[in-house]
Amino acid sequence: MLNSTESSSKPNRIKIPFLLDIVIVSEPEQIRKIETSGDVERLHSYETSSLPWWVKFYFSATKFHDADRDLWFCPFEPTSNPTYEPRRAYLQQQVDIGYGEEDVKKIASLLKEDADEEVLAQEMVQVVNRRFFGKEIPPSITQTAKNTLQKLSEALVPWKYTQGKKSQKQIMDYCAQNLPEGVHILDVGHNIGEVVQATVGALKTLKNHLEKPVEEIFTSNAPTPQVIRIAVNSSDFDGLLSSPTSPGKTVIILKIAEAAAKTNDISFTFSTGSEERACVFQEFFLQFMNDLQGELKKAESGEPGHIKSG
Repeated sequence: MLNSTESSSKPNRIKIPFLLDIVIVSEPEQIRKIETSGDVERLHSYETSSLPWWVKFYFSATKFHDADRDLWFCPFEPTSNPTYEPRRAYLQQQVDIGYGEEDVKKIASLLKEDADEEVLAQEMVQVVNRRFFGKEIPPSITQTAKNTLQKLSEALVPWKYTQGKKSQKQIMDYCAQNLPEGVHILDVGHNIGEVVQATVGALKTLKNHLEKPVEEIFTSNAPTPQVIRIAVNSSDFDGLLSSPTSPGKTVIILKIAEAAAKTNDISFTFSTGSEERACVFQEFFLQFMNDLQGELKKAESGEPGHIKSG
């Protein structure tokens, strides 16, 4: 039996007894309420083996999970996990290195030339991820990164699922063989996939909206559509749901891109409506996009440019 609650004022819920239980939340205040309730947590607050079957099936073909090594992307870890803080600190340290004027000029040049997505992805992956490896990432890795799954529905297509698993393994094996000892391979591998699957599209969005402020562009067109949480307590969130969640079974999908567009609040683009645990790449992304926008505008007007970040 399929129970689906559809209302503009309440979250949608898809519940198939003994199979899946998913709550989909797009209203900004409901996202904040659920996120701060204390009744949900990051997905890996439960051991992988105890997670719902569909979560394990789907995520093993995405950029967020390495099923072979049982590794999860850093934002999927609860703050209580002893690996979380050092992993985030390492990412922050690397992000703080910044980027060079030549990086901005290169991407601007490719956008002006209408370079195809593979070329753009290859160059942008270097800007973001070369810092982790100390060398260029080969085209074979950036090209396969586009094939990891991005939507749950893709897991139902056998060839896409198989391709997603194969791609994830190729990226993880490359990271394991080429990253310095002690670096979390999934965190870096995910960032390669994120650049290819989301940031390249964001670059083209920027190019098409040069007249708008960067923050406005990326609240209307947030690169990350949603984030996932799992129930850790039984709760109906003060009546938002018609029946309580099941700890360890109910998965909550927070549609942060929709919330960002509704509120024009950049904290939904990079988090769930607050600065707490915001994406470590937030300032890097916004500054790079601001510099890139300036470079593209100056190119249109024929003026010389100056990049602020170094």
